[in-house]
Parts: sequence; structure tokens; C-alpha cells
Amino acid sequence: MTDRARSEPRFPLLARAYPPAVAVLLAVLVIALVRRPLRAFDTYFHLRFGEEFRHDWSIAHPGQLSSASTNDWVPTQWLPQVVLSQLDDSFGTTGLVLAFAVLVVAFATATYLLLRRHAGPSVAITLTVVVVLGCLPSLSLRPQLLSYLFLVAVLAAWDRARATGRPPWALVPLGWLWATCHGMWIIGVAASALLAVLVLVERRPRRAQALALLAVPAGMLLAALVTPVGPRLLTAVLLVNSRADYFAEWAAPELLTVRAAPVTVLAAAAVLLLVRRHDVRPYDLGLLAMGGAFALYSGRTLPLALVTLAALVAPELARRGGHRPVRRPELLVALGLAVAVLAVAPTQDLVDDPADRVRPFAERLDALPPGTRVLTDWPVGGVLLWLEPRLDVPLHGYGDVYTDAELERYADLDHLEPGWDRTLAELDPGVALLPDDSPLAYALEHDGWTVAQHTLELVLLAPPAR
Repeated sequence: MTDRARSEPRFPLLARAYPPAVAVLLAVLVIALVRRPLRAFDTYFHLRFGEEFRHDWSIAHPGQLSSASTNDWVPTQWLPQVVLSQLDDSFGTTGLVLAFAVLVVAFATATYLLLRRHAGPSVAITLTVVVVLGCLPSLSLRPQLLSYLFLVAVLAAWDRARATGRPPWALVPLGWLWATCHGMWIIGVAASALLAVLVLVERRPRRAQALALLAVPAGMLLAALVTPVGPRLLTAVLLVNSRADYFAEWAAPELLTVRAAPVTVLAAAAVLLLVRRHDVRPYDLGLLAMGGAFALYSGRTLPLALVTLAALVAPELARRGGHRPVRRPELLVALGLAVAVLAVAPTQDLVDDPADRVRPFAERLDALPPGTRVLTDWPVGGVLLWLEPRLDVPLHGYGDVYTDAELERYADLDHLEPGWDRTLAELDPGVALLPDDSPLAYALEHDGWTVAQHTLELVLLAPPAR
């Protein structure tokens, strides 16, 4: 049997119809997703921080929003924060929705094109759907979405370098941009360093070419250190591990769960496909190791694992079916679906907005004197930073601004650990806005705080008279 006969699909009509049909379903999924750009409360404190950077704060040495946080912190997400704040000022919520839609469409399209380099449309679109489904819990209007997109660019650039031997110099300015957008910039540098070494091992180039390839990750690192933040940016990297106990998304994930099923399936598929080969190359093993490290490190890096493992699985599956280069009709379909998503996005009603929980209390909160300290949990505090900028909100979930000691005290306060009452006295809040079923709300009511307003989810409490 000839190679051409083996590559011909058994059901040619189904083979032609499957990729566009799945692409349409993916577009419908993305349309449903972009109705929820604000579902993570983090978006609101990013908007507030962007506002501060635009008007009062220095990028190199930012300020604090409350005296309850005293860390000499380093901004790692200032550029998208400024852009989001400006978009909200200029276009309101419509601008934020469109920004989210553009980022999600760009991520899905870039992932598809990355996989399409080595696989046919059916394999590429199927794996893209798996990646997007696995990323759903992490896809909201936050700067971390840029890190997911930038990693796709890194993988594509080194895949081309692997084939051509030419250094991917475009990654150097990307390193600068990444360092202004999100703290995962260091992952881009580390991934580039690993992939550069693997390309050297496979291609064994001459010394000058080898040095040029190694200069790319070095250039990315140097570019990151000449942003307006400067070399202090490196100190922010050291804080991540110490914060895992206080923020669930930085803790190691449970891989045998429904949420982690896509990455677990891709990891298993990658291992099985490589085991069956007798000519596994170092670059492939490097991708497997990198994807596995992302999967084990934290919940926040699961999307990075998905993209990396999909980039490994796609060419392995293509070995069994072959593939043809991307053609113009295929690009037109992708462009048409992207335009359709962007056209529909701003016409939809938003859902899953955490601010909807807080807005019923707006009248009472507006009546408080400026500077009144409001005790909250992280999600409510993050929203209040944006909705009520006159008030002092000590707990809001932007972990960089707190010292480790402060994070521990505030976690103890939330869980009523020994010493919580001393922390409460030090904060001296004028009111508390807490989840109705939280232990802290119950304890405050037991200590004489009175209910000023109540909804199904939150309760506004006033302290006892002094």
C-alpha cells in the first residue's frame, strides 16, 4: 500500500466536515465564555491598580491602598492594568468585554495554528478544544491570560528554530513585553533556555550558531530587567512559593479531578505515544518534562501544561495520518469565526459578575465617611477596591502588597485561629461586609456586631457602640 493510500481518510466527507463543524462548536463555547469576563474578582483590583498607576503611582515604586498592607512590593502586571483601566474609562464595560474576547480568540487561534504546523485540521481542532476546555477555569479578564498566549508564541518560535536552526530573535522583545504584563515572564525565559539547549542537542550546530541560539533566552532575561521596574523584578519571582498557602491557585493541583481531566488525558496520551516510538528525540522528552512540571507545579500553570502537552501530542498523532499545510480556505474559516465571536461578544448580557453581590449595599456604603475601613474577605474586598475607592479596604486578594506575616495574620482572622481578635482590633474596621455563612461573620455577630443589611449571600455588620 502506498503512503498516499494510507493517508487518505476512510470517510472523506466526514473528514472534510469534521474540522469546520468542531470549529463552529468551539466558537459557540467562546461566545458563551466571553459573557463572563468579570467572573474573577481579581479583574476589579486590576482595574483599581491600573487607575492608580495612571494617576498617582510610580511604576518603579508604587504605593499602597491601605495602611494594613506594608510590603515593599514590585509591580509585575502594570501594563495590562493600565490598559484595562483606560479601556474602562473610554468604552466602559463594552471595552472590557471586547478586550477579553480578543484575548480568548487570539489564544484559541494561536493554539490551533501551533498544532496545525505538524498535524491535520482534525487533530489540531480536537486538541485545541481540549486545551480550551482545560483552560476554562483560568480564562477571565486577568493579565495571566497574556502569559498563556505568550507561551504559545515561545513554543511556536522554538519549533521553527528546531526546523531551521535560526535563532528566534523576536522572543527578545517579547521577553520585555511579557515582563511588563505578568509575573510568569520568568517561565518564558526558563522555557526558552530549555528549548534552546534541546535544539542544540538535536542539531549540533557550529559554535557561532549555538551561541546565537543561547543568546535568545539570555536576551529575554536582560530585556525583562530593563523595564521601568528594573532589576527589582527578579525579587517578585521569589515571593511566589511563599504565597501558595494563602492562594489556592498557586497550590499544587489535584490531577485526578474533573477540572484537571484534560491535562491528565494529554499527559497520558503523550507518554503512551512516545513509549511506542523507537526514535524519541531530546526535544520531545523536553516538552514532556516541561508539560509535566507545569501540571504538577500549581493550578495556575495548568493552562501552560495543556498547551505544551498538546504541542507534543499533535505531531505524534500526525505520524499516523499525515497532514497538509494550512490553506487559504482554512484561514478564511478561522477568520470568519473570529469575527463572528467579536461581533456577538458586546451584544450579550454579562453573567457571573461578582460585583452583583456587592451592589445591593451601595447606598449604605456610599453613606460611610471617606476612609472608613471595611472588613471583607478577599473576593468582596477586590470588588470594593473598584466600586468604592473612597473606602479603606485592607483585604482584597492582591497578594504582592502584603508581607508574609500580614498574609498569615489575615488568614488566621478569616479562619478564627488564635490571635484573630487581636488582628481585628488592630484593623479597627468601621463596618464589615462578609459572606453570610462565614465563621468570621458568625463570630462578629456573637460579639455584639449588628446586622445593618442582609442579602442571600452577604451581610453588612456594624460594630457595637463604644
